[in-house]
Amino acid sequence: MSAQPGNGRSRPHILALDIIRTLIVALVIGVHTLTIAAGDITEPLGAFVTVLHTSRALFFLLTAFVLTYNYGDRRQLRRMAFWCQRLRFVVPAYVIWTLIYFLADGERLDPVSSALAAFGRDLLSGDARYQLYFLLVTMQVYLAFPLLRWLLQRTARHHLALLLAAGAYELALTCAIQHDAVTTGLIGQWFRNPDPLLPSYLFYVVAGAIAGWHLDRFAAFTRRHLTAARMTFLAGLLAGVGTYFAEVCFGGRDPAAASAVFQPVVVVESVTLAWALFAAGLIWADAGARHRRLVSAGADSSFGIYLVHPLVLQGAVALAGATGILAAIRGAQAAAQLAAFLVVGVPLIYGVSWALTFLTRRTPLSMALTGRQRKAGAGKAATKPVTRQADPATLAAAPPPEVPSSQPIRPRRTRLMPPGRATAPTGKGSNA
Repeated sequence: MSAQPGNGRSRPHILALDIIRTLIVALVIGVHTLTIAAGDITEPLGAFVTVLHTSRALFFLLTAFVLTYNYGDRRQLRRMAFWCQRLRFVVPAYVIWTLIYFLADGERLDPVSSALAAFGRDLLSGDARYQLYFLLVTMQVYLAFPLLRWLLQRTARHHLALLLAAGAYELALTCAIQHDAVTTGLIGQWFRNPDPLLPSYLFYVVAGAIAGWHLDRFAAFTRRHLTAARMTFLAGLLAGVGTYFAEVCFGGRDPAAASAVFQPVVVVESVTLAWALFAAGLIWADAGARHRRLVSAGADSSFGIYLVHPLVLQGAVALAGATGILAAIRGAQAAAQLAAFLVVGVPLIYGVSWALTFLTRRTPLSMALTGRQRKAGAGKAATKPVTRQADPATLAAAPPPEVPSSQPIRPRRTRLMPPGRATAPTGKGSNA
């Protein structure tokens, strides 16, 4: 399948990304369930946390991947129109969910001046809840994307060198953060709180953008090397877990520090897992996309699930604490804890969050609370065709009517299905 240049339409939906989105959200809920519900990170739990922390990098890889897939070919990009179109999916949701979590923590509203100052600090820092930093970085990605797109164009023959340079930067940065290499000045402030700043994730953004730029070649390469993708993932997994236990057992680090997200081995884990997930998505799509409707519904709700799940987790922890269940789990053996948190807790939090998102998508509050247009079939909207809109959690950026497509820099085929299996665009809105 191929995109039609110059017709103002978005590029075809990449079905393989649907299952990747649902799996990444599960990893996010998993790491938050372990780190919040478990209380103290024990040695066995930390081994799982260091693997689940790859979800952060995967989000940014996918973000840049889909933005570049949709916009990389355009000779011109109207920046103001692009920014306004993209930010309208993220900014309202960020402000409203910051307020929701501000109130959920029981912040004092009297005096009003102090409450407003605290709320303002949360807006600037993303600290109202531990997952909201992603929205802050998402806004920065949108703002920086025209520059990134220009860089990809100017280095079109040197993308491998660009990728290696970005990788070296990320490895050096995470090593410096891990070992507190700088503690003073602006750099020291950044290293103490790297979460809400785009420079902390440059490699993932560059890598995702390069993969999206060379999508067809990357997909073909992955199909030819499925076994290598699996083996590389296993090697990355062993490297991550092995490094974690080495730091705990021989380096004297506590499990929480040894499983932190900013360390070089997490970069390695993230890249290997990203390739394995892409390979799994291709395999799933090529085999007929079993349970496609369910998977696509999960992908469609992914941003809403991401936004609401900490509130659901907070309620579940409070309920489990009040009934004594949480104390019993925390006092159990490590295997029982992992079973309770990952086998029972994660599907429960995921399911409830999905149900809440499903209901919200059918109300006028959908755009504000889930970053998505109100679902077709809700109220009067049922009588009108509704184009599937882009999910800010994966940034499948669709060009608005006022931003016409320019002639592409070069024609590129976009066939992610095996020869003989056609997949057509589903409409004007991008579904990548």
